[in-house]
Amino acid sequence: MNILIVKKIGSDIHGTVTLALRLYNYFNNNGHNCYLTKYKKSSLLLNLPEPKKLIEVNEWNVRTHAKKYQSLSFDVIYCLTSDDAIIGLQIQRLFYTAAKVFLGIYHPRQSFVPTKFLPNYKEHLNKKVFNLLPAENIIFMDEVCHKSHSQYYNLSLKKSPIIPLPMNIEGQELSSNYIKYKFSSVGRITDFKPYPFGVIKAIANLKERGYKDMNYHIVGEGENFGQLKKMIEELSLQNYITLYGSVPYTKINDIIKDSYCFIGMGTTVGEASGIGLPSLVAIVDDVEHTYGLLGNLPENIVGEPGENLPLFNYSNAIEKLLHLSDDDYKKERRRSIEKAAFYSIEKVGKKFIEHFARGKNSSIKISWFSNLLFLLTKIQVKYFIQKEFRHK
Repeated sequence: MNILIVKKIGSDIHGTVTLALRLYNYFNNNGHNCYLTKYKKSSLLLNLPEPKKLIEVNEWNVRTHAKKYQSLSFDVIYCLTSDDAIIGLQIQRLFYTAAKVFLGIYHPRQSFVPTKFLPNYKEHLNKKVFNLLPAENIIFMDEVCHKSHSQYYNLSLKKSPIIPLPMNIEGQELSSNYIKYKFSSVGRITDFKPYPFGVIKAIANLKERGYKDMNYHIVGEGENFGQLKKMIEELSLQNYITLYGSVPYTKINDIIKDSYCFIGMGTTVGEASGIGLPSLVAIVDDVEHTYGLLGNLPENIVGEPGENLPLFNYSNAIEKLLHLSDDDYKKERRRSIEKAAFYSIEKVGKKFIEHFARGKNSSIKISWFSNLLFLLTKIQVKYFIQKEFRHK
């Protein structure tokens, strides 16, 4: 199958960027011919194996698609966000009319951009795409994302497939020499991922109650990184919290592999479980609570809000882990690896190919003027999106 993945990849490492790279490698390593869009220079793309299959895209003038790419043929154009769909639909209509366009949804508010004061054109285009794209061609990562988009757009999306987030799962422990009081997290420090603030408060609380050896290792940056540093200083936890900032993906396991427990959401919580770390699942937008250990949860629960599950505050969840016997702790490590296998890209990747084959042909016109308004509207959305819908 010939596949084009449409994703704007810049300098920021986040969920759909790493997803694009994982799918690109998986498809090309499993008998398919997969290309990836290239909007501008990106160090992330430099690390791709040769020969690099990249298609240069000018988002301000998609029609300027280089001639050397127009001779290619694609069966599928997979757009990983609603923004990417606007570009992908133009690429299909202008150059690859036989390709089926698919949209991936990887956040329960991914396509919602209502703004204060005035409506915006980006919201209009997103609604247009959801109304005109066949439901079979909209792929949701879980039930929560499916439900939120069905309700927001008042659509029946029963024919839309749910395909779990594919991850690179090791399937074995990388270290048996864990450090009992070492906890770790990996991820951007953003509004919708506030859990490091809650974990730090929990560590301060546990430290006051006699757990003097607690330490927390955080990999990642983001717009709230400065606030996190300030909180650590105010609580005088500089000797207990280690901030690594941005770290190359290939180095992350070296930092976290000897942790007693991992705390996170999305890809990171699944991949940490896959190396044997008991992993507390953090919740989108929630500072204080976790769903508990991934290994003990139903399948396809990686942190989306609104799941019908009990919540636990971090202090209690961490303290409970620290009181496990050696045998019970080892059982949790085994459960983590077993549950992580559900998300293995080797298993999930096949589901994408199956659903790509079942998808429908369609075409949605996005004119150059509509594209221009869409890009300009991004400025309006950045500063005036209603706070409860912010998710980046």
